[in-house]
Amino acid sequence: MLQKKKYALMSDKELVEGLIALPPNNRLHEYFFKEKCKHFLTYISTTLYNEDDCNILVGELYEFLSNDNWKILKMWEGKNGCSLNSYLASCSMHYFTNRIKAEKRRSNFEIAPSTPEIIEYLNHFTAEEEYEYPPVWEAFYMLKERDQVILRQLVIDEKDMMEAAPVIWPYINSAKNIYELSQKHVQSTIAMAKHRALLALLNKLKTLTNN
Repeated sequence: MLQKKKYALMSDKELVEGLIALPPNNRLHEYFFKEKCKHFLTYISTTLYNEDDCNILVGELYEFLSNDNWKILKMWEGKNGCSLNSYLASCSMHYFTNRIKAEKRRSNFEIAPSTPEIIEYLNHFTAEEEYEYPPVWEAFYMLKERDQVILRQLVIDEKDMMEAAPVIWPYINSAKNIYELSQKHVQSTIAMAKHRALLALLNKLKTLTNN
């Protein structure tokens, strides 16, 4: 509680310096992403995803802001009275809007996530059967751990969504206890995560086959 009050009194400049400092201050990071960013993340999750729980976007926001050694944060200069929160709200809205547009464009041209050939590949190939990884497996192992776990549980092992939920959920939103949420909320969140994991796999596969 005392630390939270301490962080709340930090200036925007102090927050930026604290967030990019090494070694990482995990408590400051948790406060910043779950408290400081909550207002604009709630607006984004409600407006763009029709989802009341903004915590589903915290992981993605962290990846976005920490990418390239916190480049986005370092670009903020506070000019013309622009607060850090206003700056991040604008950057984040732009990022998530573009993500949705990109996913829609890909879904129009790529294999539909509900019945992709990629599922057949993953179901019928195993690394042990080949001296070299088939391209789809090479692409699979290039994915983030979260996406690998989601695809392994739901696609490769063909588990029911609620059966796989306890394993998958910590990778999606560790801040929320899955047993305190409605089944509808859990299913819709996991479905969205599965959709993104499949698109990520297709992207990696396209990169490999184009090289």
